[in-house]
Formats: sequence, C-alpha cells, structure tokens
Amino acid sequence: MIRLCVLQAGENNPKIPDNIPKYEEMFRRLFASADNLDLSFVQVRLGEFPEDIDAYDAYLVTGSAAGVYDDLEWIAPLKSLIRDIHAKSKPLVGICFGHQIIAEALGGKAVKSPKGWGVGVRSMPMQDVPPYFDDQENCLTLLYMHQDQVVEAPEGARIFAGDTFCPIGGFTIGDTVVCLQGHPEFTPELVDAILDIRKDIIAGDRLEEGRESLTNPHNGNQVGIGIARFITEAVATQSKPPSLQA
Repeated sequence: MIRLCVLQAGENNPKIPDNIPKYEEMFRRLFASADNLDLSFVQVRLGEFPEDIDAYDAYLVTGSAAGVYDDLEWIAPLKSLIRDIHAKSKPLVGICFGHQIIAEALGGKAVKSPKGWGVGVRSMPMQDVPPYFDDQENCLTLLYMHQDQVVEAPEGARIFAGDTFCPIGGFTIGDTVVCLQGHPEFTPELVDAILDIRKDIIAGDRLEEGRESLTNPHNGNQVGIGIARFITEAVATQSKPPSLQA
C-alpha cells in the first residue's frame, strides 16, 4: 500500500447543505478505484502537521478558501513542509489552493487575479500531455472555483495546461510534482452551493455562465485516476535502485 497524506487546507463552508460530501469524503471518492492508496488526512488548516515526512510515501495539498498571501499561522509552516517534501523527492500533488501554494513555496508566484473568478465547468487546452493524463485528448475539463491564480511557475516547472484566462492551469516539476488549478474532486452540486454563497461577490454574467456550465460533463473521475497513476509510478520509481531509475 502507498501511504498518501492529504494535507487538508480547507473544508466545506458551514452554509453548504449537509448532504453534500465534505473534503475527506470527496477525496476518498476520487481515489475509490485506486485500491493501492491508503489515505490519511492531516488538518494543516488547524495547525496540524506530520511529525515525520517519511511516515508517508506521497502528499497532496487540497483546495482552501484561504489565499497563499493570507496572514494565517499555518501558511508559512505549510510552505516550509512543501519545500521539505520536495527536497526528499516525494510525490507531491496540488489542487487549486494546493497548486498555488506549491508554486509559491518552490519559487513561483500566486496572486488574486484582476480577471475575476473562474467558476463552473471549464475546458483547458493541454500541451505535452503528461502520460498519466493521456486519456484526456489534449484538453483538461474540470470544475473550477477560484479567484487566485499562479502567475509565475517555479523554476524548472513545465506548464502543461492553460488558457487565456488562466495561463498556468497545470504544471509539473520533474517526475515528482503535479499541480492543477481545477478541482477533480468537486461535484456540480458543491460548486452550485458555493455560487449561492458567493453570489454577491461574483460578477453577474460570470455567476450565471458558471451556473449554466454545471450541466456540462467534466472529467474529474478520469483525472483522479490519472493522479493515482502519477503517485503509483512516482513511488515505484523512488523505490528502484539509482542504477535502474530512468
């Protein structure tokens, strides 16, 4: 079994109906078909951090209502942990806020975008598609809910997804880091509920277009399978003797 530590940086807004899955259930559903992953959840948003990085084989940083620039006590320690994980070449995945804070921790930059909110189902072109996403037909179609964006990728990163609204929608670093702005774990029902909560701060046309897009299909489940493939292959490569690694 591969020990995957989910560094939970957020949770559903209390106003969201109880019948909509919370973060832990969403990620367990996302990786339901990956029976080789043993998920543990560490509440970094509450100041909890792993005592030993080597207690886990791989890490994933979730989304959050927080911004990487917010003056919260757990932001700086999380950035430091990300740098330590990367230094040990452990597989590392970032989703939305996770994508942004990994970029920041490793030398990139994320900001609140003047372009406003990216919401709903959106299709983002891919170039040089990573092998674990090769079933996506050069287009990443996911649910989005963000105003922050990565505007500078870390040194050595390869941007594989993006469009004119969000040029850095996905990046990799070597064979150990993959980050996505979109939410493969989200459901249309959750995004719809968030839109209700944020209807006063998201511009009218953007709000309605985002809501209307929720009936469109998205590839969250397939992307989840791809992330599980990435983690499995990265851990397997790590376990090989140096002479056998590519």
